[in-house]
Amino acid sequence: MSHMDMNTRSLWQQRFQHYMKESIGYWQYAARSNFLGLVLFLVILASYYYAKILQRLPTDYPYLWFVLLLLVPSIASSPIRTLVRSADRMFLLRIEHQMGAYFRSSFIYSFSLQAILTFLAWVVLWPLYHHCLGANAQHFLLMLVFLLLIKTANLLASWQESRFAHERARMVSASFRWLATIALLILQFHYHMLWASAAAIVLIMIWLALTRFVSKYMIGWDYLIARERQQQARLYAFFNWFVDVPALPTRITRRAWVSGLTRFIPFRQDASYLYIYMKTLLRTELFTIILRLTVIGTFAIAVSSSSTARIAIFLICLLVSLVQLTSLERAHRYTFWLDMYPLERHWKAGALALTIWLALLAELCILTIPLLIRSSPMYILLPLAALLVITFICRFILLRKFQKNALLES
Repeated sequence: MSHMDMNTRSLWQQRFQHYMKESIGYWQYAARSNFLGLVLFLVILASYYYAKILQRLPTDYPYLWFVLLLLVPSIASSPIRTLVRSADRMFLLRIEHQMGAYFRSSFIYSFSLQAILTFLAWVVLWPLYHHCLGANAQHFLLMLVFLLLIKTANLLASWQESRFAHERARMVSASFRWLATIALLILQFHYHMLWASAAAIVLIMIWLALTRFVSKYMIGWDYLIARERQQQARLYAFFNWFVDVPALPTRITRRAWVSGLTRFIPFRQDASYLYIYMKTLLRTELFTIILRLTVIGTFAIAVSSSSTARIAIFLICLLVSLVQLTSLERAHRYTFWLDMYPLERHWKAGALALTIWLALLAELCILTIPLLIRSSPMYILLPLAALLVITFICRFILLRKFQKNALLES
């Protein structure tokens, strides 16, 4: 091992130790809020109902949909935590050809973390898989090894994508990886692992042939820095539920196809906060989180054959979205420009509560469609009851909370 490799490895260790120290500090706040206890309770409750559902589930149930729903995102989504910083493009550029030890360490860390998530997803799916196939089920460990091999291939391809000079090539490669992962999982679970192994070799050869002539950097510093900033922002957004954390620059996306909704907001002084928070919701990462959750919930409700599972998915999606949307309150906490204009403080709390209520109403309407298609008409009572609860929470609980926080800030 060269002296430079030791230096870059020690750089990774220093940054990783700082990152872990910071994360553990925030996890302590999460533990004090009984969040971990709530997660444990939900896991126990879900395990109980999972076992009860399996007892009544027919063996010809189309389990493959749930396999794809859980395993494809956990395998194909392969971000690499590099812990790089903006200044690295200047100070580490001259030694980028000697950064192998640093990025190998980041790859090992990313793989270890994502392999655990893949393992947990497979543990959740195994009872359903074994129930449907019985004696024809393939070996648990062999299936897990193959899943981790696919995960490794996705991570290696994700690293190569970070080196691509053009965004279009990166998008094409990522799309190919997702489609290839879907195809391999279908072959693995619906046919046999040997067929999936042969197809994996062919698909890897195709990917190598397609990317051979793609322009690449030695290290795609700009892309890695942007991705690291995005991943850290998501982590901060999660910890922001429990304690104030350092704010990273907010990522703004125009989204012309949905931002035009703010045109329906009246051009009045008392609607200023409503316009600001609606634009903030539609143009930031929070909208992506709610949209992704709604799409997954809609799909899960549509494919679920159990009325109990459909109700649980419906309510869980709304609950998680509600918790996520409350972080909108912190969006402009330190924006001093709002204090430069003659805006009444009490308008802010009402605008926040109304924005959250409108977002939840839109999600509720979307989730209701597959719920009513797969259920009897009497299930319309569930969305109506949920709407009443959401209205009560936004109108009284959240509004009072936002008003109290606004007084404390002033």
